[in-house]
Amino acid sequence: MNYWLFQGNPKYYQVFKAIQDFDEMPWLVTRYGKDIFPGDGVIIWISGTQAGIYALAEVTQTAKFLTEIPDKKYWSDPTRALGKQQAMIRFTHKLIESPLLKTALQQDPVLKNLLVIRAPNSTNFKVSAEEWLKVQELIKI
Repeated sequence: MNYWLFQGNPKYYQVFKAIQDFDEMPWLVTRYGKDIFPGDGVIIWISGTQAGIYALAEVTQTAKFLTEIPDKKYWSDPTRALGKQQAMIRFTHKLIESPLLKTALQQDPVLKNLLVIRAPNSTNFKVSAEEWLKVQELIKI
């Protein structure tokens, strides 16, 4: 099993609304497409002024090129999703009301090293088992 962090940017996608509205949804995969498998754990990170962890999910389908965009109305420009791989994820924990914010995570001895904190310019990031377990501990799973 692998662990990932998938980042969403509210400038391009209505991430908060999508987390609220969907139980399962596609997520853009810009790298590691061949390494992401069903059953893998996913941390959902939203960028911006209140950046942080807003959900946990599980990959349900490997990344593939979609011919139709099922969440088209959530994109500010749906063409950003065309011709790109997307993996299906199922939310297991939604933290919209009580996210783990970047400011707090920067103080944590384990999570301060998340790559999204150090170099946030991507959509998909690898997460260590130690980081995954720490997130679960913080949200009391």
